[in-house]
Amino acid sequence: MRQSTYPERRKTQRRPIFLEGTISYAGRCRAKCMVQNLSESGAKLAFHTIADVPAELTLNVFLAGEVARFLARPRWRRRRLIGVKFLRRDLENNVVSLQNYIQTYAI
Repeated sequence: MRQSTYPERRKTQRRPIFLEGTISYAGRCRAKCMVQNLSESGAKLAFHTIADVPAELTLNVFLAGEVARFLARPRWRRRRLIGVKFLRRDLENNVVSLQNYIQTYAI
């Protein structure tokens, strides 16, 4: 396992999940992504190609016919990877239910 030289700054532990998602803003779907990990406070997204990322976006995560939506703000970007922070605490229920589903079905 590769060790990072950067200190860990997350307040909550992220769980690897690898689920399909999209980001949308201005009321329209703008780009497909892969949600690589998820926590109560944010997520890491991978894109095949992406040019611009807005200051605020909606992350839509798809799982078993359900959609969980998270209002988010980009915090960092490295090539095709983007880390986002969730903006509203009431969206935490989406994360918890999504993580419970993942644990139950061992995705």
